[in-house]
Amino acid sequence: MKMRIALVSAALLAVSLLGVTSAGAADNISSKLNYHAADAFIQAATGISQTGAVAVAANGDKVRVSGSGTLNTSSEKATGFGTFVHTSSTGAVLGFGSWEATGVKSATIYPCGGAGLPDNACGGIVVLKVHVSGTSTSAGAIEVDALLTIDCEINPPTPGVEGIKLEIPGVINFNTTEFSVGGLTVFIARSHP
Repeated sequence: MKMRIALVSAALLAVSLLGVTSAGAADNISSKLNYHAADAFIQAATGISQTGAVAVAANGDKVRVSGSGTLNTSSEKATGFGTFVHTSSTGAVLGFGSWEATGVKSATIYPCGGAGLPDNACGGIVVLKVHVSGTSTSAGAIEVDALLTIDCEINPPTPGVEGIKLEIPGVINFNTTEFSVGGLTVFIARSHP
């Protein structure tokens, strides 16, 4: 059922992106991309309300993330920002705030296009270096560096789970993606090498 929802969502996204200029390269993999995680771009493209991509920590806490920006896999540079809400396993808000991309730790971009998708709609797994600024309900203002993983399931070599993960080293690791149609992700190729 989840896979069917993902495919329908991808098809809706594809229809709305047909007007976007094709990246068109022989290898069909770009080094310069825009990334989107449960943001207004995806909501406008699919008509599906985007409430945030969710990941779960071992203790049951959840984080809900949205945002967008640009990245370059060759130079390992990234820009962009977004928001987050950290809740307990019971749903109580434990923290909230924003994040800003500071670089690319790693990136694997899958072949773009295919199956009725525009040539510049890509899947992949990208780990962004991010700086988190927020408010903890127990500790007050926080400033930490973290790793935000964005996983888009367009043309994956092996199926995974579309969404995000967020690791705040030494603090908490939201390392299990919880799929939701309100937490879709996509990479849009801007150019090819």
